[in-house]
Amino acid sequence: MPRSPGTPGAAGQRLRAIDTLLADRGQLFQALFMAAPIAKAMVDLDGHVLVANPRMCALTGRTAESLAGRHVDLLAHPDDPPVGDLGLVPAPGEPPLDPNLLLDGERRLRRSDGTELWVVQSHEVVRQNDGTPRFVVLSLVDVTDRRRAEEDAVRRAFMDPLTGLPNRRALTDRLRHAVALSRRRGLQVGLVHLNIDRFQAVNDALGHEAGDLLLSQFADRLRWSTRVEDTAVRLGADEFLVVAEDVEDLDGLRALADRLLSVLDEPFVVADREITLSASVGLTLGVDMTPDDLLRQAQSALTKAKADGSRARVEVYEGALTHSDVDALQLETDLRHALDHDELRLFYQPIVHLADETLLGYEALIRWQHPTRGLLPPGAFLDAAENNRLTSKLGAWVLRRACLDAATWADDLRVHVNVSARHLAEDGFSELVAAALEESGLPPHRLELEITESTALFAAEATLHAVAVVTDAGVTLALDDFGTGYSAITALHRLPIHTVKIDRSFVADVVTEPSTAALVHGLLQLGRGMGLQVIAEGIEDLDQAAWLLDHGCAMAQGYAFGRPAPLPSPAEVFIGEVTDIPAEDVAGELLPEPPAAPPALPRQRTPSSPEAHDLTDTGPVAAGTLFDELADPED
Repeated sequence: MPRSPGTPGAAGQRLRAIDTLLADRGQLFQALFMAAPIAKAMVDLDGHVLVANPRMCALTGRTAESLAGRHVDLLAHPDDPPVGDLGLVPAPGEPPLDPNLLLDGERRLRRSDGTELWVVQSHEVVRQNDGTPRFVVLSLVDVTDRRRAEEDAVRRAFMDPLTGLPNRRALTDRLRHAVALSRRRGLQVGLVHLNIDRFQAVNDALGHEAGDLLLSQFADRLRWSTRVEDTAVRLGADEFLVVAEDVEDLDGLRALADRLLSVLDEPFVVADREITLSASVGLTLGVDMTPDDLLRQAQSALTKAKADGSRARVEVYEGALTHSDVDALQLETDLRHALDHDELRLFYQPIVHLADETLLGYEALIRWQHPTRGLLPPGAFLDAAENNRLTSKLGAWVLRRACLDAATWADDLRVHVNVSARHLAEDGFSELVAAALEESGLPPHRLELEITESTALFAAEATLHAVAVVTDAGVTLALDDFGTGYSAITALHRLPIHTVKIDRSFVADVVTEPSTAALVHGLLQLGRGMGLQVIAEGIEDLDQAAWLLDHGCAMAQGYAFGRPAPLPSPAEVFIGEVTDIPAEDVAGELLPEPPAAPPALPRQRTPSSPEAHDLTDTGPVAAGTLFDELADPED
């Protein structure tokens, strides 16, 4: 058939292709092309489809009409780099062809519905009798099933089948990549090696099926709590490891470890039973070392954490520590034994009626009688408690000890105990309070729990429930540091607050700063208007006391009425007063045999000199500040 004159572009090319099919032997070519068992398309030299056979249409999910005239890059996968950037060139003797036609071999394409497919592509140039290139026959063989089977085999080889996390085999490649990246960026690679404590006991008690379910749940929580750039790996049995890239220092690695351990705060549910887990942790940092060396360091730190059968310990590889780090770690180790060795102490600071200085109660303040470092205020061991997740254990000790002490006082004296947001939200907190009251015999109305404003403002449902239970039993609630947060009024509405304590930072300037005086006056009016008791903290002199009394403040606490001190012995009590206690006695052991009611400490018209009270130079800190924040030194 003669060529139609003047037929331009793709349409003309398509007619010429049809001419070829209908020419001599064209019927045979057409039959072979259309009935081929693999996908084929006739494409012009610039990559535009002329004719597609039925297998090509089925493979790509497109009709012959929708393919005709379209460029073959329509089939390219959008996540792959542009073919033009690969620098492909025709083989010797081949005409200039579109790069998409030169990409012979295995490649990824996309169907019309967006799904992915893998093919082996090949091309053949069809020429006229004189050797002039006419068009290209593009062939695609579907290898999607084989490719997926290979990927699945690789995935199984590098993935833990139970948890879906990468396994030990995948860890080596990941560590090599992380170490190389750290060298370029000048940062360090951190490893967090976790071992679930007493996991074998779960298997023995509930069976291996329950144990597997527990491991799977733990892995899910671990996966959710890691950063995008981190990799969580299951090493086997009950051991896991997190590879952390771009770690600046040990503090950053500790913060990551603490976040990972927080996944254990919520109990796991297995076989309709709640199970609480803990984990021992080994930490290490490195930058210019082999993956094997990093792993050995992390394993060494974990071995040290579990050496004496302890649980929930965090140890750092010693080679990654500075001298100050080593000193801090020693303090953490000592603190773990402080409870067992009876080294913790409670000091008490009086709370008085401002009008006549009648004693109303005491606030319990924790100290640590360290065997070699002497008496330590909370600021000296706050970080150690946080790093070892001991805040709740210390809080439980303070609550029990304070209730036992207060039960020996006069019936009209109350005890204030600080509690942390974390401790308050933990399962069993309300039961802990009830047990402390029952053991001591202290009536609930004589116990007041102090929480910070931020705890009240952002309290979770677990916290609200615990507060409701303990306050329904008769325990009262005080809002500490009143006025320092973002929304004091919101905090007052969220929880059944009984008392507010005006922060010492306001009281310090109430006489000299008119703006502060106006603020304190407003806080006093707000408290009284809501029917709350108000205590002013940090009163140091009579001018502050007089101003607060004149403006309606009923209760007070501060150095002007007594510094924190241990319970005195009966020999030190004389007609309701305490004789001056030498600093060396105050700094020593708690005196035994407390009196029936701890008397008020001697009034101080002006703050005592630091030399006379060196144990409080750093400032007494409420027991609760172990768990929330360090109190100012005036209290």
